[in-house]
Amino acid sequence: MLYKSVCTTVVDAYRAGSEIGEALKGLSPEVILLFASIAVETGYEDFYDGLLDGLDGGEVIVFGGTGDGIYEASLTAHHGICALGISSGGTVRWSSAVEIGAGMDSHGTARSCTVTAVDRLGGEAGWAFVLADGVTSDGTAIVSGVRDVLRIPFFGGLTGDDRKFTRSRIFFNDQIIEDGVAVLLASGSMPFLTHSTSGFVPIGCSGVIEDSEGKVIRRISGQTPYGFIKAQTGKPLADADMGVLALTTSINSGLDQYSLRVLQKYSRDSGTITTFGSSPCGATIRVSAADSGQLLGAISTGMERLLSTGFIPAAVIVISCVGRKWQLKEYGAEETRAILAAVGRQIPLVGFPSFGEIGPFLGPDGIHTTPYFHNATCVICLLGA
Repeated sequence: MLYKSVCTTVVDAYRAGSEIGEALKGLSPEVILLFASIAVETGYEDFYDGLLDGLDGGEVIVFGGTGDGIYEASLTAHHGICALGISSGGTVRWSSAVEIGAGMDSHGTARSCTVTAVDRLGGEAGWAFVLADGVTSDGTAIVSGVRDVLRIPFFGGLTGDDRKFTRSRIFFNDQIIEDGVAVLLASGSMPFLTHSTSGFVPIGCSGVIEDSEGKVIRRISGQTPYGFIKAQTGKPLADADMGVLALTTSINSGLDQYSLRVLQKYSRDSGTITTFGSSPCGATIRVSAADSGQLLGAISTGMERLLSTGFIPAAVIVISCVGRKWQLKEYGAEETRAILAAVGRQIPLVGFPSFGEIGPFLGPDGIHTTPYFHNATCVICLLGA
């Protein structure tokens, strides 16, 4: 397996595409993972034309989406485009699918999209990357729909915009998709390990969700969610808490595995909160928080877990919560530096700040758990040669 990551901050869409294509041409990529700030949506057609012209022919799958900026081995930026070219030399079969309708039926759309991708693969999937619209979809239901079909670890995230929480887009070859789910599968020799890590620590008392519908939570232990969170933190919710405070549901407390939900919006009048993924009635939750030191400490311990297996990475994909980016002084550059420092050498790296993260935990035994939907989390996928 061969990989190369590149980035550009060129504003002209065609020139940006051409620059990315020319940089990857020598790799003869079979797949290009593409991440960009939301501004690219207005010129995506020109960008795609420039990309193909820069590649100078050949078939390639273009797959990715928008986020609150980009991560690349040499650059972390609020605006720009990054790409990871992947070439297996014909040893890997690839399949991809996209389906619209995430807002109306996140579970059904994700399930149907995954079925289509599997049917197109012509073999057993060994690696899977999942993206969904971060504004319209329910991340919990997206993961549930994919899990209905796949029995392998998968990872990915919810696409986003420049922290406005108003729109997001998926890139699928020459299309730019709204309200969609997309799945990319690989069959063959595609070595990988992935792990989800956060650093968030529960505070205050536990509560039980007593009334919820989809992503909206209406009551926690006899209080409105607004009132419950205020009681645990000692202060009312504010816009500054978006992505900084989270509700934690323990998956395996013995292994320090938690699923986190952060606020998408809240109402002082009704006291309700809306999160990026649904939480069922009866779930026990705690308010959680993390400072910058805890966020970065989680990256270090997560990389220790991944590298303790003896796996030798040749490239990295990083999906990290937008809330983490805005808590850190260098807007996420610290996370990518910590990942590369743990690897001990410069390797291709791409990713984006997301509206929700998808991934399993890697256990101490080196075995992946079932994938979960997360917020306030960094999902790291190491790709092997």
